Amino acid sequence: MVFTVVHGLCHFGCRRERGVSRAAGFALCRVSALNQPSAPAPISHEAPFSIYGGLPARITGIVFWGMVLAGLLIVLVTIQAWEADLEDAQPAYLAQAALTLQSQLESQAEWSPTGNSKPPATLEQIRQRYGFSALEVIGPAGLWRTGKPDAAHATYTQILLVHKPDGSHQTLRMLAYVPDHSAFISEERKHVLLFTGLVAMVFGLILQAILYRMLSRPFLHMVGTAQNFAAGDKTARFDVQRSDEFGFLSGFINQALDAANRSETALSQEKARIEVMLYSITDAVIATDANGRVQYMNPVAQDLVAYSIEAARGRPLSELARFVDEQTRLPLADPVRSCLLDAQIAMLHTGSELFVNHLGAEIPVAGTAAPMRNAEGSVIGCVVALQDVRHARELMRRLTHQASRDSLTGLFNRHSFESQVRRVIDEVDGGYANHALFYLDLDQFKIVNDTCGHVAGDELLRQLGEVLHEALRSDDILARLGGDEFGVLLRRCSIDQAIKIAENLRFSVEAFRFIWGDKVFQIGVSIGVVAVEPGVADLATLLSAADVACYAAKEAGRNRVHVYEESDDTLAHRYGEMHWATNLTRALDEDRFEIFVQPIVALAVDDPHRHWEVLLRLRAGEDDYVNPGTFMSAAERYGLMPRIDRWVIERVFRTFSEMASRSATDCCHDVVAINLSGASLNDASLIEFVRETQAKTGMPWSRICFEITETVAIRNLHMATCLVNELRNLGCKFALDDFGSGLSSFAYLKNLPIDYLKIDGSFIMDIVSDQVDRAMVEAIREVSQIMGVKTVAEWVENEETAEVLRKIGIDYAQGYYFGRPGAIDQWSQNCNLLRRLPGPPAV
Repeated sequence: MVFTVVHGLCHFGCRRERGVSRAAGFALCRVSALNQPSAPAPISHEAPFSIYGGLPARITGIVFWGMVLAGLLIVLVTIQAWEADLEDAQPAYLAQAALTLQSQLESQAEWSPTGNSKPPATLEQIRQRYGFSALEVIGPAGLWRTGKPDAAHATYTQILLVHKPDGSHQTLRMLAYVPDHSAFISEERKHVLLFTGLVAMVFGLILQAILYRMLSRPFLHMVGTAQNFAAGDKTARFDVQRSDEFGFLSGFINQALDAANRSETALSQEKARIEVMLYSITDAVIATDANGRVQYMNPVAQDLVAYSIEAARGRPLSELARFVDEQTRLPLADPVRSCLLDAQIAMLHTGSELFVNHLGAEIPVAGTAAPMRNAEGSVIGCVVALQDVRHARELMRRLTHQASRDSLTGLFNRHSFESQVRRVIDEVDGGYANHALFYLDLDQFKIVNDTCGHVAGDELLRQLGEVLHEALRSDDILARLGGDEFGVLLRRCSIDQAIKIAENLRFSVEAFRFIWGDKVFQIGVSIGVVAVEPGVADLATLLSAADVACYAAKEAGRNRVHVYEESDDTLAHRYGEMHWATNLTRALDEDRFEIFVQPIVALAVDDPHRHWEVLLRLRAGEDDYVNPGTFMSAAERYGLMPRIDRWVIERVFRTFSEMASRSATDCCHDVVAINLSGASLNDASLIEFVRETQAKTGMPWSRICFEITETVAIRNLHMATCLVNELRNLGCKFALDDFGSGLSSFAYLKNLPIDYLKIDGSFIMDIVSDQVDRAMVEAIREVSQIMGVKTVAEWVENEETAEVLRKIGIDYAQGYYFGRPGAIDQWSQNCNLLRRLPGPPAV
């Protein structure tokens, strides 16, 4: 957007001049450049212009003097022709005079020139008539003369043959004297020239007046109007009242001027909007010409460069500032020069550019330099748009730090730690020194959490992070991997030295005392050690090996160091769990789990209620199933239980809802008990998942019962209490499974709002013969009755046991005596047989 705005401003004047016809001439104005005020300036002329010495005066002058010269030329040609005709006319005049005289002589026989005879009057008349100075007729007897002959005059001779009446004839010779006509011709020429010049002048003046009226005056009026428009009078318009060509041109130019005014107004408004935009945006915008010299800077750019536009205009941007790399401090290529040379956009793309102005201020920037082109496509300049990203870059640094650091302890987090380990694996594969990896898991950390709360646990983790960091070398990498687990990466460290460092870490943690209020806690740590040597497969394998070694340390008694060895039986078992984790993930993806059910039967004859406990099986073959005891520890260890629990909940809700909709048997409407793992208790999104699944399937809340074991409940007492309360508020029931297996069962019982108490089978299997077991069961039943909680006895194998439980007052029983776990379809077809108590059903 910034490039378009500045490009429009830089072409403002050019576009305006192209939009107006050349016929407007001097009446047009240029739009000011970006660095000038927005008001347009009038066109300036190279020399002063006068309407009295211009083209109209020259045209009329040329016409006037042309007429005069043409008249004189015509007179001269005429006089020359007249003089020539005059010379040629003398012999003709003499011949005509001779003919006239001959006719007179032939009519008068007595007329003949003699020595004493007087010339006839006709001869004088002829002389005067033809303008001869003297005329002589010479005959045999004499001559006649009239006028005064002059030797200087030209003479012309003509022979006359006069016939007499008697048939004779007489030959006479006529001699004419012609005077010189040069003076006469000169005088006549003067008169003619004066007359002709006067006529030509008068005609020229008349023609000039006509030309002035028809040509000069409208032309001068147009020039005056154009000068007024050029001087700033935007209302000046040409006269369109004339019906000649001037009227047509005036109308055409007026339209062009109106269009120019409209274009100027629109472009001025556009320029004002663009300038407001450039002044308003937070990016620095710098426009240069084709030579890279600054032509425009918005206020943000002026602050960035630390120069005003007046001081920066005409100077290359490279003189005002420079670009350097924030990391290497090396100079970067000038984006303006790159843009103009390549005629394409130049990007500041490294993400570490610094803009250094002449004051030495370093501003992190990002931006582009884009070429500006004219209508022909030629590059006429460059627009640089720079964004001050100091806050964004600082935020990025903080986010990067936060992304690589644990928010609680400030140590590296798991993601950053794994990135470091990957680089180390690449180093050892390249032949560099060996390294070592630790996996640390705190011992007795849960005691602090359960006793003093999570705030105390968080503070313990922070303090332990400092303790561990002080016990390591300066270049060792310490990270919190999650919960109470830590990771350590030792660079350039042999396995023997790594064991010593691990023991030092263990001793430091063991010697640490955590004080919270009036309580003092001693913490231990189990450390798994693995060597990072050439040939390590990948990150997952390395971390798994360290995790297995840590698990072996815990299994060996906690608070100790265990070095990973491939031949270790404990590690082999741990690898077996890892193998199961892979298989369980694949089984979930391939939907190879199935749900079985086992009946829970009311012992009182008059109690019609019946329950079903959902049990999970893994399908290994067509008729082969794997019990959960085989893979449950692996699922818990590798965090698969929340996913498995959700699969069971969704499948149970959907299956029992579909069965209830298409079957009328009672068992399709019984209560269904679903086991929840400890990991699901800590899953804050579980409640929402149960809500959504119930809404999709329509499973009644009253038919749902969730079971959690006593051990899980005690370990997650706070979370268990919250979960039980929320689900019971929805209408679900809750059962506490394996009750009595814990050390403080009754102490926790009163804090859990449950509906059913399932007595651990270890108290039931020998209740017929063991008085202690019976007393324990009776005590549990008595407490449950006082709390209003129903009791369920597990592991009921025979009728005698069922009878003892009935006598004690136990409400429900579950075991092989009443039915083995089986597929849902199997029990849905035979559920009515469960009413035949106390005998076992025929299934």
